[in-house]
Amino acid sequence: MKDEQRDILEEILETMTDSENPEQSLDRIVGMIAGRFATEVCSVYAYNPYGNSLHLKATVGLSSESVGMIEMDVNEGLTGMVIETMAPVFIVNPSAHPRYKYYEGSGEEVYKTYLGVPLIYHRKVLGALVVQTLAEEGIQRDDIPVFQNIAGQLAATVAYTILSEERKRGEATRPSHPGEADEPEEEAALSHLRGEPVSDRVGSGHAHFTFETMDFNQVHRMKVADVSAEVNRLNQAFEAAEVQIRDVAGHARGLSDQDKAIIDAHLMFLADPSLKKKIVEKIGGKVSAEYALKQVITAYAKMFKSMDDPYLSERSADILDIGRRVLANLVGMGGDGGQAFARDTIIVASDISPVDLLAIRQPHLKGIVLAKGGRTSHTVIMARSLEIPIVIGVEGLLDHVRAGDYLIVDGVSGFVYANPSPEIRDEYTRRQEQGRLARKKLEGLRGLPAETADGVTVDLGANIGLLSDMMLARQYGADLIGLYRTEFPFLLRTSFPSEEEQVALYRRVIEKSEGRSVTIRTFDVGGDKFLSYLDYPKEDNPFLGWRSIRLSLDLEDVFRVQIRSILRASAFGNTRILFPMITSVDEIRRVTALVAEEKENLNRAGIAYDRDIKLGIMVEVPAAVPILDRLLRYADYVNIGTNDLMQYLLAVDRNNKKVAVHFNALHPAVVATVDRIVTVCNQFGKNLCICGEAAAVKESIFLFIGMGARQISMVPSAIPEAKRFIRSVRAADAEKALADCLDMEDAAEIKAYLDGCLP
Repeated sequence: MKDEQRDILEEILETMTDSENPEQSLDRIVGMIAGRFATEVCSVYAYNPYGNSLHLKATVGLSSESVGMIEMDVNEGLTGMVIETMAPVFIVNPSAHPRYKYYEGSGEEVYKTYLGVPLIYHRKVLGALVVQTLAEEGIQRDDIPVFQNIAGQLAATVAYTILSEERKRGEATRPSHPGEADEPEEEAALSHLRGEPVSDRVGSGHAHFTFETMDFNQVHRMKVADVSAEVNRLNQAFEAAEVQIRDVAGHARGLSDQDKAIIDAHLMFLADPSLKKKIVEKIGGKVSAEYALKQVITAYAKMFKSMDDPYLSERSADILDIGRRVLANLVGMGGDGGQAFARDTIIVASDISPVDLLAIRQPHLKGIVLAKGGRTSHTVIMARSLEIPIVIGVEGLLDHVRAGDYLIVDGVSGFVYANPSPEIRDEYTRRQEQGRLARKKLEGLRGLPAETADGVTVDLGANIGLLSDMMLARQYGADLIGLYRTEFPFLLRTSFPSEEEQVALYRRVIEKSEGRSVTIRTFDVGGDKFLSYLDYPKEDNPFLGWRSIRLSLDLEDVFRVQIRSILRASAFGNTRILFPMITSVDEIRRVTALVAEEKENLNRAGIAYDRDIKLGIMVEVPAAVPILDRLLRYADYVNIGTNDLMQYLLAVDRNNKKVAVHFNALHPAVVATVDRIVTVCNQFGKNLCICGEAAAVKESIFLFIGMGARQISMVPSAIPEAKRFIRSVRAADAEKALADCLDMEDAAEIKAYLDGCLP
């Protein structure tokens, strides 16, 4: 069974993503599960709370005619027992069980084992996954955690199946209008899109594109029914593009002759009748204006790029710029960037930087949908910190979403609904209210310690990047500020902040912490965070290049100003300094020498600071682990940065969707490496705090407790649930689980094991 677990969750996710509709997903998934686990039957039942009944939705092994026909009350049958108990039901010789119910023609009377697992989504039971075998030993009780894990992945598809059916019923009762054109099949099939869920929130609002969003690689072939309507859209987009270019030229001052020539060339290209004619011809094949534009523009750009003349070859970039401007107008973006949103808004983009996010943050920003992005990118981390729902890796945005469309963004399941039916809107309104009530219920834990059932206390910290995050840290009951990222104030400026500006900012953070310990990390830029006013070298892999402490040590004057600023601010409260991405003893020696020199400078000037301030290192590069005992000679404490540590340890670009599945905190190498770091720190009596996205995941928290970690820091909004979880487990059980997991072969095995022993 262990071998069969491998990659099964990834296959289910791919099936859910690739299928054209949720019903097809269920059919394919039950077939795949039955095949992979050699069960003769695999079925999915949906629960109807209004009728308190179960309906067979998909099956392999039972009669195909049973789908849609088998219906049972929850108080009858073994599957009803799964819903009643909201727990797995495992039975050998099920036909002898008093709750067994026989359905004539189903063919299930011959099976000797039965396992039913509830499908739970947003804390709501949606149905059951059932597997049955002919042999009594075909399924065993030890297999339950594996199928619980599968059920967790499957629940989102069942949820959408139910919503889809509600939508269809609503559309069937909606009056039709004479002469109304039929909706194209592609549009009807994709009233929802699917991406990677990376938050615990749901948001809704009207789609708003940014110009940087426009990219032809997001445009795919789309059939249309009304060719003339597409041609009209194209003409309007060309006219709007021309107006925008002329407007830019009219407002710009001091244009050189070369600049004017470029603008004239853009206008001439837009006015070229042969260009538009070619696009219209493509539309005649009943494809969307966006796709026709893509075909013609990319062909022109390729043709120019291949020319021997350097000047003409470089014009390919101009052609693509013009095409993207027309594309922006086709999707309805226009030229309205930078203004305040007048209504609830969902940002739709290819990708955005943390700086972009801070620039557009405002009360009416209700969600973000990205075509790219990584689940541990700093943009995603910041969005979660700001409690903004976000879904990443969504394909087909420009094919199926227009500016102004009403979107629902489900950061939990990864679904993005475009112009959903009233039924789906109502369902999500209900879920948002459920989420609000659940969070309110957790408020009762705010004043209680994060203490395990056997008396082990864990301090829960908040990771913050902005002064405004301090309010969230207090709101969610943080014991400390485990990580204050100082780079975000640097990113928002057009030059390095002065010493006085930094002292004022750090002092406010420390004072607002109200006595909590504040760990201030020196600025960590590079990777996916760049300063607009710093001249960076061109790097093939910025995450392995000039970033973090390397950049700080090279910019010694700037670094000294920050060190001095933190020291001065430390006079106003409990402060620690943290240095990121330390990889060698030489680096920490240089850092501590700079701190010592700046302390001496402050002493001579008679300026107050905490003379006993603690200096720490961030262990996030594998090279630091085998030499940690030597690094600790120069450091008072350690913070583990799990995001970068996993990225470097597993050789996985955390922002690359293609390899995101391999970015797993339960990988045996990650578990063993973190365990080694915690063990060394405890041996040397050094304080340790675990940070990063893994710090908010219950499986990882459980293992961290088993390792002996007693400080964990996370996004503020994750603290209440982490506290609830910690109070429900025993440290002794965590230690035993860790010992077992350290002997396991892969992440799937560890996940299945933990699912079986966690509440």
